[in-house]
Amino acid sequence: MTDATRAAQDGDPIPDPATVRLAVLASDDRDAPGGDRPDVREVIEAATEIRDALVARGFARATLCLARDLPDIRRMLADDRPDVVFNLIESLKGREGWESAVAALLERSGVAFTGSTALALRTCLDKALCMQVLGRAGVPVPRSEVRTPANAGAPFPFPAFVKPRRTDGSVGIDAGSVVGDPAALAARVRHLCDTFGGEAIVQEYLPGKEINVAVFGDRELTALWPAEIDFTGFPDDVPPIVTYRAKWDEDSREFTGTTSVRARLEPALERAVVRIALHAFRTLGVRDYGRVDMRLGADGRPRVIEVDPNSDLAEGTGIARQAARQGIPHPELVARVARMALARVRRTQESP
Repeated sequence: MTDATRAAQDGDPIPDPATVRLAVLASDDRDAPGGDRPDVREVIEAATEIRDALVARGFARATLCLARDLPDIRRMLADDRPDVVFNLIESLKGREGWESAVAALLERSGVAFTGSTALALRTCLDKALCMQVLGRAGVPVPRSEVRTPANAGAPFPFPAFVKPRRTDGSVGIDAGSVVGDPAALAARVRHLCDTFGGEAIVQEYLPGKEINVAVFGDRELTALWPAEIDFTGFPDDVPPIVTYRAKWDEDSREFTGTTSVRARLEPALERAVVRIALHAFRTLGVRDYGRVDMRLGADGRPRVIEVDPNSDLAEGTGIARQAARQGIPHPELVARVARMALARVRRTQESP
């Protein structure tokens, strides 16, 4: 990482980590609908790993809070009085909409916390709104339309990519997500609306490479080397997209057939990808860390398909692998994120 990313470590004085009361906050949705899904179980495993990594980097007082609801979080804030919360909440009670509600609670409490604000989280979770905000700011995005059962079969250029409007972790994405005719489009939209509630979003399918850019920072931003999803080992009967099984089902060919590697891009295209990622990050107000996903169109130009402001930071996940390629071990990666929140505390204390 560059000096911009190290600002929270070197540029802004922060307390001795050993004295900091730090709470790693994650959701415990095991008893909620869908609580047996691997992405739900992984949240708890990741939170434990991150707490242990922070302890290894000197945050000796780091604790773990697994919350089932808002009262659990309020009790933690009142009883533990943390100096900073390492916020890993992606849902509560199995519902992604609580992600931004938890950030809003932390904002109202006045406690420092890692990651993005409630507004940024809410905007990014709504994929249609996210595309609108980015497009208006000049960030290249694919054509996108919101669909309900009432307009499920309305005309759209094919092939098209269909996904739920408000889910994350590739929930709702599978071999049937790319459709090639009006009947398949209508059936897919109705299926997603029935299964997940709410609406679906239909986007032009981009057939080129899938690129991920991890971005870090608060006042100043920097990007890691772009990564590319290598679909070489993907099943022939599944379009080359990151499905739910590709992310979470370790026994599937979709999982073993997707590998994150350093992106193989011409220098000019790599520079453009990084510029777009930083523009998207700033436009949406993402803070501390996040991932910008793009695909190349048939014309070879990159377009942003999603921005994840609450990316998985567990060891072995995409951002952690990208950091490791640049010589940043996992404990140092999460410690730098914690330092960004601590630096905000110091700046607030020193402001007139």
